Amino acid sequence: MILRVLRATLLCGIAAALVRAGDAIAAQEAPPAPSDSVAVPVKSPPAPPDSVDASRRGKPFVLGGYADKPFITRLGGRTVIGGYAEAEFRYEREAGITEEVTFVPRRFNIFTHSVVSDRVTIGSEIEFEEMGEEIKLEFATVDFLAHEALSFRGGVILSPLGKFNLAHDAPFNDLVERPLVSTQIIPTALSEPGMGLFGAIYPSPLSRITYELYGVNGFNEGIIEGSDRTSVPNGRGTIEDNNNRPSAVGRVALSPREGIELGGSFHVGPYNVFQKDGLKVDERRNLSIFALDYELRRGRWEFLGEYARAHVDVPQPLVGLFARRQQGLYAQVNGHFWQGLFPALPQSVFTATLRYDHVDFDAEARGDSHRKITVGLNFRPTEDTVFKLNYVRSRVTDAVPISVPGAAILFGVATYF
Repeated sequence: MILRVLRATLLCGIAAALVRAGDAIAAQEAPPAPSDSVAVPVKSPPAPPDSVDASRRGKPFVLGGYADKPFITRLGGRTVIGGYAEAEFRYEREAGITEEVTFVPRRFNIFTHSVVSDRVTIGSEIEFEEMGEEIKLEFATVDFLAHEALSFRGGVILSPLGKFNLAHDAPFNDLVERPLVSTQIIPTALSEPGMGLFGAIYPSPLSRITYELYGVNGFNEGIIEGSDRTSVPNGRGTIEDNNNRPSAVGRVALSPREGIELGGSFHVGPYNVFQKDGLKVDERRNLSIFALDYELRRGRWEFLGEYARAHVDVPQPLVGLFARRQQGLYAQVNGHFWQGLFPALPQSVFTATLRYDHVDFDAEARGDSHRKITVGLNFRPTEDTVFKLNYVRSRVTDAVPISVPGAAILFGVATYF
């Protein structure tokens, strides 16, 4: 039912977009002028109608997403570069035993953004994890901005599966660790080769609907073969489609007014090799992930969260050993206070955060779950830099079920540059 609603919404949105795009081309709209500012933003296509509230014009699809980065250094001509760095200290105990006391150079990421022409841009992000142990091209896309309601994107896409996957940068977020549902069910950061369409539609002067819809290579058999239980993250990283059947991923978000957003997303397609040289070698097995996200920002308060559910077609001999249903959620509240407390730091602010995480690795059986509560206090001398102090209490329950309690103190620092 969710997939039908999403498909209907996407079709309606794309149909409206095509009509508006045709009107725009007929009227020969002039493209926007390039910016001469040192901090070059992502170039926007022609502006929406004058009836749209001014605060909605050119607004990034996702706060903290690709189009909302503080690029600060001009390399010359039409290219800008930026990035972020993240490091942390961890003190963890599990079942009363100290498991880890260590410093972790978590990530060093580099962004680039190039304005090729008034309607063509190229963006990329390269991620270096833990002193270069893993180097990854997180996204690299070519965008053709035909109209704000209808544009093309192709390359290595940051999949729009849940909102956190689109806005997961450490300096943007207020806690050291990413939500469990966004790492165990939706394997953030999920990047996939693909192509598709995106756009924004304005039903009224205050409201906005955004959509992204792409065909991608999808997941592989690592979901089942990568560990001793069903693990969606082990199936990512398909550089070439392993079964010649692209998957579909998309997200639709409704913002009825500034500060409120509700999003629904999906990722569906086969993950196994079921044909070779035109011959059937296995039953086709699908992976389907559906997610809902919300965000409410009012004054000094922020309420945000996400829910995701995965459906996996498990080979018949492994039914009962490997889970066919997994789900998870997080709910978080942030409160900002003491803004500009220090005269020398007028942009500084403190934030108190509380988050609840829960992941059920087998939604058809008891046990095999992970729960976590995180309390955080952070300080931002400026919006782009944050110092985070977190206290975490967790409980991991296996399939027996036996529960193991845990606790951790985390301190992290992250900054854009």
